[in-house]
Amino acid sequence: VISEGVDIARRVSGGGTVYHDLGNVNFSFFTDKPSHCPSRNLTFLSQTLNDRYGLEIDLNERHDLFIGQNKISGSASRIIRTGSFHHCTLLVNSDLTTLSGILRGDTSITSVATASLPSPTTSLHAVLSRDVMTRQRDVITPSSIIDHVSEEFLGLYFDSFPAEVDTWDEECSQDTEKNVILVEDIPDNISEPHHQSFDWIFGKTPKFTKQFGKVRLTVEKGLVDEIEGFDQHEIIGKRYDPDEIAKILQKVNP
Repeated sequence: VISEGVDIARRVSGGGTVYHDLGNVNFSFFTDKPSHCPSRNLTFLSQTLNDRYGLEIDLNERHDLFIGQNKISGSASRIIRTGSFHHCTLLVNSDLTTLSGILRGDTSITSVATASLPSPTTSLHAVLSRDVMTRQRDVITPSSIIDHVSEEFLGLYFDSFPAEVDTWDEECSQDTEKNVILVEDIPDNISEPHHQSFDWIFGKTPKFTKQFGKVRLTVEKGLVDEIEGFDQHEIIGKRYDPDEIAKILQKVNP
């Protein structure tokens, strides 16, 4: 993934791998714990899209959205003492070729982690017929999806839109009278610095083994813990970087 120039992020909600590009829209629903209900959120989202664009989106028991046999949205959630959130993807016009390549996985890795359940994926654009696509090409875009879903969501709770806030600031973390704030721009510094650290992204990785030809590495907490089939153990304790490790092995066993 890194060698392809794709950045890696790790989310606090866990779950399977998600590919993001500008054609993938992400929705997050923040509630108190008693109001946490992913199926309600996804039912709202699918009905909004079906009614607006004449699609046939269905929801399954794993909180995925499908059109036919193809997945267009996956979900993840987290519940803590003070509240909860549920977020989901929506493949509008993502690069499905790149998505498929990135999510193919590495068959030489064995892990104790729960395996993902891969599903064939598609995008809203890909499933539309040619005639519909001609009419809808300028209508179904990530920005139009965001506008329509936001409008429909706010319409469920308010007679008129709340006042917009141009940029997020500390006051936006406090409840307003109506508990909804429209924010145009969220600055980069809102993110926690450790979310970009090696320890956060890779250090929490479940223990796994990786095969490099006749050499097998065991990696735990992002560091090489054991090595078999290789006498020089200078790799032990190093951060797991498959490209760098492959170079070291190539120098010793060209």
